[in-house]
Amino acid sequence: MNPRESTNADVKRGAPALWTLLNAVFHADWRDDFDSARKALEADLSRYRNPDRQLLHEEAAELLANDVTDSQAEHFLELSGADLWIESELHMSGRAFARLIFDLTEDAT
Repeated sequence: MNPRESTNADVKRGAPALWTLLNAVFHADWRDDFDSARKALEADLSRYRNPDRQLLHEEAAELLANDVTDSQAEHFLELSGADLWIESELHMSGRAFARLIFDLTEDAT
C-alpha cells in the first residue's frame, strides 16, 4: 500500500488492523473516557493478543518502511476516518504516531 496516494478504501483494505484500531479507539466520544489519545490507544492495545497484535505491528512497520513524510503519514491516518487530531492531541507527528503503534505492539514479534 502506498500511503502517498491512498484513499479511505485503500487504507481499510491495505491496513485493516490499523484501520480497525484507529476507528475503535478514536470514535466520537473517546475524549470522555480518556485523558489523552495515548492513554486511549494503550488501553485498547492492552486487550489485543496475537495474531491481531502481530498484524498491527506489521502494518505499522509497513507504513514506516515506505519512507513517508510526516504529512503523508498524517494523511494516511486521516483517511482512516478516526476522530483524532494527530499534532494537537498527541503532540507528535504522523510518523511518530505510527512509530508509537509499532513500539506498543513490538512485544508481539
